[in-house]
Amino acid sequence: MKIHFFRTVFIWVLLSGVLPLTAQDMAYPIEGDGVFSFLRRWNRIGDSYVQEFMELNAERLNAQGGLELGTVYLIPPLHPGDVYPPSEEMASGGTDPSIFGKSLSVITPQSDRLKDACFYIISGHGGPDPGAVARVGNRQLHEDEYAYDMALRLARNLMMDGATVYVIIQDPNDGIRDDMYLNNSSNETCMGEPIPRNQLDRLKQRVDKVNELYRRDKEKFKYIRAIDIHVDSRNQGKRIDVFFYHSGDKHSKLLATTMRDLFQVKYDTHQPGRGFGGFVEQRNLYVLRHLKPPSILVETGNIQNEFDRRRILSSNNRQALANWMAQAFYEDYKKSVK
Repeated sequence: MKIHFFRTVFIWVLLSGVLPLTAQDMAYPIEGDGVFSFLRRWNRIGDSYVQEFMELNAERLNAQGGLELGTVYLIPPLHPGDVYPPSEEMASGGTDPSIFGKSLSVITPQSDRLKDACFYIISGHGGPDPGAVARVGNRQLHEDEYAYDMALRLARNLMMDGATVYVIIQDPNDGIRDDMYLNNSSNETCMGEPIPRNQLDRLKQRVDKVNELYRRDKEKFKYIRAIDIHVDSRNQGKRIDVFFYHSGDKHSKLLATTMRDLFQVKYDTHQPGRGFGGFVEQRNLYVLRHLKPPSILVETGNIQNEFDRRRILSSNNRQALANWMAQAFYEDYKKSVK
């Protein structure tokens, strides 16, 4: 009885944050936690901590390799140079900046104009699903790698403007990359949870994750939006511009229209005379239909078309797309927040 009482008090004190963590300390996850967010709360950041956590808790994880509410998990010991409690910035919520890669993990604020805004950024496909695949010589180009790179660039831009940002699909090994040909992998997770093979299960998992976060965040922020970034796949001869799909929600439509209009201006500025054929359309897509916050899905080009591929193969172009999407979010924010 005394041993049981001591263990209960120990875990309660640990959860309250009173005691410094040691090698075999434990904690319960909170609603919406994946492995990444759970470890981040205890300032265990990086893929080495994830690997240690998975090994320590192999018998505690659910069938999908994720966390279960009500289950207590062992926390890996701190690495040399790391400290707990985390800094105020780390404790404030959102995705850990280390996901952008070592050289880009420090976020230098450019403004606080989006300090009252929260964003959920989903990159299409991932894990066992590469999405659209194109062949260039002996190389395979996978949609999920390029969508993920653009998602990270957008997330970082928004964070530099003071926003709280959650990157829903994450790869612990791939930060922002400037390569033309991005290496393919299947390491992506849904905020630390393995991505299912079944298509409907994959979509439901990311939608559920966003909706869980939204239930928690909707009273904290003046403006919340979600975006799902993709690369289209069509006939090789079909050249397309950027498409913006929205749900029946009026805020979703406004965001899609605002983003399309800004892209129109940017194309006219940087490629005068070319014209811009991107359009806005309501689509009954699973993700748009089930996401609770106002959301859009963006198709950034045809991966099969040689000219469209230039839009995604060039890191400068990927950054430009991210810059324009971030600017469009701010324009929509100004229209929506009174």
